[in-house]
Amino acid sequence: MAEELSQLPELGFPAKWYVEGMVKFLAPAFPTTRVGEPTAPTSWPVFYNPFSALSRDLTIILARTFERKGVAAEPLAGSGVRSIRLLVETSNIVKALMNDVNPTAVRVMKINTELNKVSDRTEVFESDAAVFLTGRSSRRDRVYYVDVDPVGAPAKFVENSLRAVENDGFLGVSATDLAALVGNHPEACFRKYGLLSGRTYFGKEVALRLLSSFVVQRAASLNVAARPVLSVYHRHFVRIFFRVSRGRSRVIKLLESLGWIQACNSLHHAQHPLTSPPGLRCVSCGGRAVMIGPAWLGPLHDQGLVEKMTGQTGELHAAQKILRKVAEEVDVVGFFPVDLLARASRRHPPSPARLVEGLRETGYRASLTHVDPTGVKTDAPVDRVLRVFV
Repeated sequence: MAEELSQLPELGFPAKWYVEGMVKFLAPAFPTTRVGEPTAPTSWPVFYNPFSALSRDLTIILARTFERKGVAAEPLAGSGVRSIRLLVETSNIVKALMNDVNPTAVRVMKINTELNKVSDRTEVFESDAAVFLTGRSSRRDRVYYVDVDPVGAPAKFVENSLRAVENDGFLGVSATDLAALVGNHPEACFRKYGLLSGRTYFGKEVALRLLSSFVVQRAASLNVAARPVLSVYHRHFVRIFFRVSRGRSRVIKLLESLGWIQACNSLHHAQHPLTSPPGLRCVSCGGRAVMIGPAWLGPLHDQGLVEKMTGQTGELHAAQKILRKVAEEVDVVGFFPVDLLARASRRHPPSPARLVEGLRETGYRASLTHVDPTGVKTDAPVDRVLRVFV
C-alpha cells in the first residue's frame, strides 16, 4: 500500500513512496478513477506501471532459479523498481544496469537505489534504449538477463536486446498492444511485427504465439536461438521469457516449430508447416477461416523451469497461482471456450473443470488454461469435445 507524501520540490511533481515486494521506492503520485483504480501511467513524468506488478513478480521468481550469478540490464527502467527488486529479492543478480532516456527518471532511480542500499551494485544510464543496448552487444559486455517492458509493442527493442544477452542467458519481453496481437487489428499486427493475425476464439493464446514467433525470427537473423520458457497472458499485457543461446544448429532446430494456425467460426483449428500455408478455407469444414502466422507452434513453457519457479514463489502468491495453472496446461495449440461450445451444441455450458474431467475420462489430454477462465485445452477434435459436452 502506498504512503502518500507531500510534493517533493526537487522533483517538480507530486510523488509517493510505494512498497512492492521487499522494496520501497519513489514514483509519481498518479491520479485515480472514481473507484480508486490508478489511471494509465503513460503520461506520468516518470514511468511506473502499478498494473504490471505480476510481471515484475515473475521476473523475480525466474531470477531465483538462475543456475549462476550474473548481471541484469533494463533499457527502459523508469522508476527502477524491477532492477532494484532483482537485487534485493534474489541472490543471483549481482549487478543491475538501469537505463532511461528521461533525465527525471534517472534522478528518481538514483534516489531509489540509495534508499534500498543497492547503489553500489547499480549503474544508472541516461540514454536511448537502442544506444544503451548496443553498448552491451560485444561478447565481453553482454549480460545474463535483459528485461524489455515498454508501453505498447516491444518490436523495436528486441534485436538489440538479443545482442546484449550472453550465451545461455535470459531475455524477458512484455507487450501491451494486445488489440494487434489477439487479432482485433490485423493491419497493426503486420505493421509492427510483420505477422498475419485475425480474430479467433483463442486470441489470447495467439498473442503469445505471435510474440514468441517474432522474437524467435529476429533472433534467428542474428544466428541466435531464443526459446520460450514461460509465456503469460494477464490483464493488459503478455510477458514471455526466453532462454538465449548461440549456434546455427540450435537456430535451425527452433525454426522447425514455426508454422501457420488456421481457425474458423465452426470451432475448427489446425496447425500447418511453415512451407504449407493453409489458405482462407477451413481444411475441416470448408468454411471461411483466418490464417495466422508464422506463429510459434512449439511449447510455450519449459515444464521443468515452471516447476522450479513454482517452488521459488515465496510470498508472491498471485504469481504462484498463475504458475500453478501454467504447470497444468496441456501442450497443444489453441483452446475451446465453453460458452462457444454451448452455443454450438445448444446446451447449457458445464464448468470448464467438468469438461476437462470428461475429456480425460474418454482418453484425451485436457486442462484448463491460465489465459482464459472459460477455456479448455485438449488434443481432442471439436466433434469429440462436443460429444463429451454435457
